[in-house]
Amino acid sequence: MPKDPHPPQRSRLTQKDRQSAATKARLTDAARRLFRQYGYHNVSVTEIAREAGVTHAMINAHFHCKAGLLYELIQENNDAQIAAIKAGLPDEGSTMERLRWVIETYARHDLEDTQLLAVMQAYYWQWPRETEDRNRAHLSQALEPIAQILNEDVDLQKLSEAETETLIEAIYAIYTFGLRPAIYCDATTESCVDTIMHRVGRLLDGGRVEARRGGA
Repeated sequence: MPKDPHPPQRSRLTQKDRQSAATKARLTDAARRLFRQYGYHNVSVTEIAREAGVTHAMINAHFHCKAGLLYELIQENNDAQIAAIKAGLPDEGSTMERLRWVIETYARHDLEDTQLLAVMQAYYWQWPRETEDRNRAHLSQALEPIAQILNEDVDLQKLSEAETETLIEAIYAIYTFGLRPAIYCDATTESCVDTIMHRVGRLLDGGRVEARRGGA
């Protein structure tokens, strides 16, 4: 058999790429240990860099800032949680019951440490464009269970794809705002979820009205 004159090229990491990946790994490992031992607010970038054996400038170079390093750690934890939610999504129950299961699961995770949640809420408005692009892709995965539930609702199936997408984004906005009382008013996770689900219910009622109009 003749050889392919244009064999596929293997992508090879350069020495610089390997060094960069190793530095990032050392920094995340060091930050995880120090944050766990002393708490996020009690650890400086200098201490993280010293623990990792690099200069603190490497934190800015690889993660933008200390909050960016925290974001990296949170994303690692979120990946496992998203996979668990997708695997455990209830097949039975009403749309609202299934949505509550998803939202309550996410809320319990997000409210484990309200101080860290507040840091991330603030960082959302500061991070660089590439982090925003990564976060949008990650958020799309996190919202897939909600999209699945809405798409399986017979009444809401009459909505257009754009209208369903708007509902999903609105649910996420309600969820995000609905966690704030836990940060600033010491509200419980259950009370936050109750408020979120009440607002989501009103939103879906409006969506069903629109669906009936569209199907008329």
